[in-house]
Amino acid sequence: MFKTTRNQITRQGFAKLSTLAFAVALFVKSAFAQESDSAGILSGSVIDADFGGGVAGARVSIIGTEHVMTTDKDGRFLFTSVAEGTYTLLATANFFKTSTVEDLGIVGGEVAKLDIPIYGDESDIVELDGFVVKAKALEGSSLALLADRQRSSSISDAIGSESFSRLGIGDAADAMSKVPGASVVDGKYVVVRGLSDRYNNTTLNGSSVPSADPDRRAVQLDQFPSAIIESVNTQKTFSPDKTGNFTGGLVDVVTSSVPPAGFMSFSVGFEYNEKTSFGDYLTYEGGGDDWLGKDDGTRAVPSIVPNDERLPLVDGGLSPERLAVVDEAAKAFSSQLVPHTETAPLSSSFSVAFGDRFPLGEEAVLGVIGSLTYGRSYSAYDDGLVARYETTGTGSDLDIETQFTESKGTESTQWGMILNTALTLGSDHEFGVKTMFNQSGEDDAIFRVGIFPEAVDRDTFRVANLHYTERSLSSNQLYGEHAFRNISDVRLDWEIASSKSTQEEPDYRVFYDSQPAEESGRPRVGGNFRTPRRYWRELEETNDEIKFDVTVPLGERDGQIKFGFLTSETEREFSERSFLYLNGIGAPSYDGIPENYTRSEIMGLNEDGELQRFIGEFVGFFPEYTGEQSIDAGYVMIDFRPLENWRVITGARLEEAEVVVETLDQFGNQLSNDGNLDNSDWLPSVQLVREFDDNKNLRFSYSKTLARPNFRELSPFGAFDNVGGEEKIGNSDLVRSRIENLDLRYEWFMEGSDLMAVSLFSKDIENPIEQAYQEGRLTYVNVEQAEVIGVEFEASKRLAFLSNDNYEVTVGGNLSLIESTVERSETELADKRLRDPDASSERELQGQSSLIANFDANWRLIENGSSFSLVYNHTGERLYSVSQTRLPDVYQEGFDSLDFIYSQDLPKGFKMKLSLKNLLDDADSRVWSDFQEDLVYSYSDKGRSVSLSFSKRFE
Repeated sequence: MFKTTRNQITRQGFAKLSTLAFAVALFVKSAFAQESDSAGILSGSVIDADFGGGVAGARVSIIGTEHVMTTDKDGRFLFTSVAEGTYTLLATANFFKTSTVEDLGIVGGEVAKLDIPIYGDESDIVELDGFVVKAKALEGSSLALLADRQRSSSISDAIGSESFSRLGIGDAADAMSKVPGASVVDGKYVVVRGLSDRYNNTTLNGSSVPSADPDRRAVQLDQFPSAIIESVNTQKTFSPDKTGNFTGGLVDVVTSSVPPAGFMSFSVGFEYNEKTSFGDYLTYEGGGDDWLGKDDGTRAVPSIVPNDERLPLVDGGLSPERLAVVDEAAKAFSSQLVPHTETAPLSSSFSVAFGDRFPLGEEAVLGVIGSLTYGRSYSAYDDGLVARYETTGTGSDLDIETQFTESKGTESTQWGMILNTALTLGSDHEFGVKTMFNQSGEDDAIFRVGIFPEAVDRDTFRVANLHYTERSLSSNQLYGEHAFRNISDVRLDWEIASSKSTQEEPDYRVFYDSQPAEESGRPRVGGNFRTPRRYWRELEETNDEIKFDVTVPLGERDGQIKFGFLTSETEREFSERSFLYLNGIGAPSYDGIPENYTRSEIMGLNEDGELQRFIGEFVGFFPEYTGEQSIDAGYVMIDFRPLENWRVITGARLEEAEVVVETLDQFGNQLSNDGNLDNSDWLPSVQLVREFDDNKNLRFSYSKTLARPNFRELSPFGAFDNVGGEEKIGNSDLVRSRIENLDLRYEWFMEGSDLMAVSLFSKDIENPIEQAYQEGRLTYVNVEQAEVIGVEFEASKRLAFLSNDNYEVTVGGNLSLIESTVERSETELADKRLRDPDASSERELQGQSSLIANFDANWRLIENGSSFSLVYNHTGERLYSVSQTRLPDVYQEGFDSLDFIYSQDLPKGFKMKLSLKNLLDDADSRVWSDFQEDLVYSYSDKGRSVSLSFSKRFE
């Protein structure tokens, strides 16, 4: 049935539930008493403050105790069973100044984490003073990430697990939305510095990740829950030891590493949404394994349907055997084509993690960490709008083509796991395996009601979509890290990685009908619409990669040369099957009740042997395509100091890439106009760093990078989503984009995590790839040239005048102002000026927001273990779709979000977190940006939510 009325939860109800949850949280906090053990654990790293990275072989000692050890090849150290108290720590290494850490507090039953910067001693004549710092300036400050950033060879930003809870970050996409100059589209695709996903790249622990999206090269970042992530690092300037196939940012998702000591943790949480929870939402009967994010075969093509022969589209001239197959097939398909309503439960999630180290002899240590996460969420709205327009006359006027109200219910399931092991042999060698698997399923039920204004009878038209999307991502990485101290401290890092990503859309159903405006009329199926249809789509993409990196020090402290190579093979397969409902000679008239359209007694043959309603298989023009990409790359780079406070990092990378796409037509023949690429590119990079004191840098960078079109964009394959949506079709004539990049950044690293940075950047793009709208369908085109310029401001500060030993207040934020320019093609400009004679010959890049802002404020009560955070994000208006016709372009309007997060440490390792999200209740709105007035393209509002979670950590 088409039931759309829901009992909405009021705003007052939301406020009451939030208040109640807050009161419960405070009550739980007060119900426990504090306990502690008598000994603690200290873990950390000694970090090279000049060149970055860990210092191997450094000697770390806790003054006044017997705790002394030498750091491993990555500069790591670990002390267990340290008695509770306050200590002074000493770190020494050859060719470095001594670093002293004072007032280091060890709490019984807890793990203290400390990363110690150590500075090079380049004087042979004068004994230099050591480096002394208070422990409070280092503890809990994510110093390792800041130190990596400070001494990085390129301009980069990072956000670590310590920030995830404070900022309410649930996955890697959430994390990227807090990074300066970055925004997230559709909750999963990242835009960096105004450049859409095709100009960015994503790696997992440094290795390439295949994409499961049929239309994009981008990795869907919502597949990485924060519970399995250690940090998300964004490199914004190219260095030769990284892939050259990015321009905006290279996003590296780093999964949790082996812990310094054994632990186990779990968490459980629930979320209430004011527009969904305990109210009616659209859904339908799925499979028994939907709770696992996968279909159990319920949505599979019925086994009676032949794989090597299509069901006929006509009911005449069929043999008895063929007619019997058509009859059985018509009855075998599920009869459910429209959604119904059910009461939505609370969204829920849980996670469990463990890790430990196991000594294997005197020098060998085996480390293990694993985690499992699971979440099931529900969302719904019934006030959505979807509209499409068409030009009339000379093109200066717009008329409504379709206009619909929309109700939607979504049920999402996601679970994932990691298992990382590392075998350390002494302090110089490590072998490891990193394994990750993620499975997700998203079930959408959509109902639209609207009109075709040009229809003579003015009937009401209705559309129902039942759409299940199943995704999986698996990754296996074997790696080795080796330091050869007898061979001038040469370092060798290697990795062999294999990953696979899949996306399936089984039994995507679209039902269309119309209800008469007059009593004398009759309901219809078809008419202005297509007949009801069902789709099955499958996509699989695999990536295999081998890479080696060799680092050779130059002298004792003069710098280093790094070189290496990579070979990468990517393969993709995509196929689609499409079926539609047809009426045979014995089919009855439609009575206007959707459930009756497919009732069993009118499907297939009737008692007289006549075909009634049956299902035929139709084939799109290009139903299948495959793609192969082969990349071989080598590089060399040098990192040295020509003068005391100057650092130069320069080199080049050669990438040889071949992309082959094969598309089959409806007859199974390969097309002759498939898009292929075969390119060799030298990609140079020059980066200069001027250091001021020990905590200020001025960075300059020049580089060349590229952006290749993906398989989908090169294939002329076309796919239709649903009515009110668009058909997407590829373009085999696309070429790669080539980009010149200029960057300038000034950064000041103050005490603890205090930071201030200003960045300027410019990008000149040759042959940028744009998504274009052409008379009801989307395609891809190269435009001639594009330019992007921008500035980023970033700051974080502990407010000393509002802080003391018992509590502290910190604030942080970033602001990005970006401007891009693309010359319109002659055709595009001529079409625009038919509607608006004053239309500019230039426009912005697709996906670019001119303004992105983030702000957060945190108040932490140290003794009570309480933390209160307010997190704000603004993403400015951006170009969503470019029209290559007389229609106006489509823009996504600016979006504001405000979240409040309260977390509370509880006794015995428990922790509670309360989150209020989307407090501003801003809507997702897209408009046709007409020069006379903006017109609705789509609109939806998912409402506010409140979540409550509890966690426990055993150490």
